[in-house]
Amino acid sequence: MNEELRKRLLLAEELKRKEEIEQELPMDIFRGFVNDFPTPDWVDRSLSRFRRMGSQPDFSITTESLMELGDWIESIERGSSLGEESLCKTGLQHFPWLKYSYRRPTWAESLLRTIGRDLVLLSADRKTMLVVFEEEYEYIAFTASDLT
Repeated sequence: MNEELRKRLLLAEELKRKEEIEQELPMDIFRGFVNDFPTPDWVDRSLSRFRRMGSQPDFSITTESLMELGDWIESIERGSSLGEESLCKTGLQHFPWLKYSYRRPTWAESLLRTIGRDLVLLSADRKTMLVVFEEEYEYIAFTASDLT
């Protein structure tokens, strides 16, 4: 398969996934996709640091409940400075970030159901980040800013 065909197939798959995200996230949470900025270098550096085996998370929880996990993420967010609207990494190459609002309770649970149990949340001003990873028996979370 040549490279051009591979790119077209990837775009077609991602367009389908983009539509699914738009339909699955509640309208009062989903604010659209944001593709017009490069991911800040400090975000990539922090993510690389967090993924190392020896990294100590800022927070952790053991739960099977998606509702409890969502509540936990929302409580961490309240202690951070992400702002009223933030960005969430989608894992899609062509649509890397979506903007969301968390004025409504259960916003985190909605993101977990739609995007997955690993979340990268970035403030709209791109200065603060909250990252959640699903581990074998627990969830861990890290916070970072462009100053760390």
